[in-house]
Amino acid sequence: MKYYVADLGHAFEGMLVGRAASDAEIHVNQEDSKARQRFTCAHELGHYVLRIGDEGAFGEDWGHVAFRGPESSTGDEPQEVWANRFAAALLMPRGLVEELREELPTVAALAGKFSVSVEAMTYRLRDLG
Repeated sequence: MKYYVADLGHAFEGMLVGRAASDAEIHVNQEDSKARQRFTCAHELGHYVLRIGDEGAFGEDWGHVAFRGPESSTGDEPQEVWANRFAAALLMPRGLVEELREELPTVAALAGKFSVSVEAMTYRLRDLG
């Protein structure tokens, strides 16, 4: 898998693309913060993992598979919800979050420790109960 920081304009945060007989590629928006780029990369990796077990999901000559845009966080699309949860679990593992929650008093401190946004950490803490 290859990773690129690219000019995706204002409409997209990232995308997963590929071509037959080559590695998949993840592209993240250069305009986004490093924390957003990390989450987007993990989100797109989630789409890849979700489809890997789906025989033929990429086809013989696949191109665009998934874009991460504003609708990715609405909670309306099951694949987007799954990819967001995958990204959160990858970047903010339950055990480590629970362990550090005792040491770090604020959501912002936790977010900084995991190099994610305060918003991403807030959602993760909510999911973990």
